[in-house]
Amino acid sequence: MIYKSIRGDKVFVSWSGGKDSYLSLLLAREQGLEPVCLLSFVDESGQSRSHGLKLEILEQQAKRLGLPLETEAVSWESYENGFVQAVNRLKKERGVTGGVFGDINLEEHRQWVEETCYHCGIDCNLPLWQMEERAVTEELLKRDGRAMLVAIRRDLVEEKWLGRFIGRDFIAYCEEAGISPCGEGGEAHTLVVGGPLFSKPLEVKKGPVKRSKQHAMLEITALREI
Repeated sequence: MIYKSIRGDKVFVSWSGGKDSYLSLLLAREQGLEPVCLLSFVDESGQSRSHGLKLEILEQQAKRLGLPLETEAVSWESYENGFVQAVNRLKKERGVTGGVFGDINLEEHRQWVEETCYHCGIDCNLPLWQMEERAVTEELLKRDGRAMLVAIRRDLVEEKWLGRFIGRDFIAYCEEAGISPCGEGGEAHTLVVGGPLFSKPLEVKKGPVKRSKQHAMLEITALREI
């Protein structure tokens, strides 16, 4: 049986830099949990493994959210071992007893997270689990969250949306196209640059679009404070 954390428990937040992890952080705090750090998994170049964001972006987000950023370098093949290693480190160094994750409705993701957390001896919290997909994006907008579209599936989403902020126009576009308005199937990925919990908005510079056969990704650079 998987147990959820209770009020006051120290947790890490699995951090991609996008809207789902940000909403999970918001809801975890409202539920009385105590987030003590963000945890991001990065590739050999230091970019986030899930969204391809530069490490400096994640660092600037964490600074504005007032939380330390923990990272673990992994490949897709070593992801599970890296997860276990990172969790054991956070248990020892930060006293965490649980993790917070932004999964919504992918059952295989939920099962993996719950089983792996169980084997690590920590609780598992999924604040967005089984929310209606449109409701997830609307919750972000209702809370004045600012999420920029930074990656898309080229076969599902038009490239014109890259660099634009998610709004009700994007929800309408997705519903007309028959795709998830919250990108749960990998249709699009976002970068949160502002909203509640941010001490001030994250300022970014848009770069060129990198394209592969299936994806298009907007290069984003964080503007350093002077």
